[in-house]
Amino acid sequence: MDNKDNNKYVRLKRRIYLVIFPLLFITNATYWLFSPYVDRFMGSVLPFLCLFFAIVWVLIYYNRLMRTCEIISLGVFGIYHLFRVYSLTGQLEEGIINVYVLWSPIYFVYIFMVLERKKALGYSLFIILITVAMGIIHFDNPRANDTLIQFYISTILYTLILFYFQRIVSAYIESDILRKNAYYDSLTDIGNRRSVDTWLENEINRCHECNSVFSIIYFDIDHFKKINDEYGHDVGDHVLKEFSSLVKSYIRSSDFFGRWGGEEFIISTNQSLAEATQFAERLRGIIENHSFRYVDHVTASFGIACFQPTDVSKTLIKRADQALYSAKNNGRNMVKAF
Repeated sequence: MDNKDNNKYVRLKRRIYLVIFPLLFITNATYWLFSPYVDRFMGSVLPFLCLFFAIVWVLIYYNRLMRTCEIISLGVFGIYHLFRVYSLTGQLEEGIINVYVLWSPIYFVYIFMVLERKKALGYSLFIILITVAMGIIHFDNPRANDTLIQFYISTILYTLILFYFQRIVSAYIESDILRKNAYYDSLTDIGNRRSVDTWLENEINRCHECNSVFSIIYFDIDHFKKINDEYGHDVGDHVLKEFSSLVKSYIRSSDFFGRWGGEEFIISTNQSLAEATQFAERLRGIIENHSFRYVDHVTASFGIACFQPTDVSKTLIKRADQALYSAKNNGRNMVKAF
């Protein structure tokens, strides 16, 4: 998992914690204040847990020491889990099943959220071994024997399911990343040339089947080489990203927008030549009037071509390229239709 994906995962966990910790606080506070089954020991533990949940929530809310909070919580929850299981083994002799058996799987889910997959498996099995050791002394009790065995087996199953589920999710994410890298431009996060080719083929097939129309808008950033020469390639990359984001915010959800290569872009839109030309003119004005972060102002030249029944993607792009060439030869920062 790269830094970008890791940051997304951390942000997701933070959102989960901001919901879960208040629920844990409310659950334990309610149990402490209103349950008739709270003994003296739990009466002293529950206020501490409520205070702990509140402090952790505040720290996570203000985005402070989140990793430290995770590790400390793992230890606190572990001690609490072992204590509750120890209580469970004793109560089983009296035929009482502690309601904590309903909550214990959540602890193992939390382990896999906090730790890397193999470490989480090892830590979970270590905790399970301790709980098994706690229950050994009660295995000669017929009342406790069956319930304890079921509890241990189900806990091991939870752990293995979490372990393999996390592997499945990781494989899915890796597959999705590979697919995205194959069809999306890593710099601008829009479709790449391969993606544009696919879009155009799909649109051409759709037009043949439905007798419909679409146009492509082929455009590039004026004097982009000069930007790279004067400001450096890092600034050039920032301009490409900001430019792409700007255009993306103004296209319709039904339009396809991709980077053809370098500073060249293509929009595929199901509009007529006149409509596409009008749309491109509006985009041209938006780009011209936009204040870019590093280079202030940037302009772009546009070439428009509308699909004809005899077209393939290459002939359509060629006509749009000729229109773009005309726009650049006539002073740039303009729209030309073929």
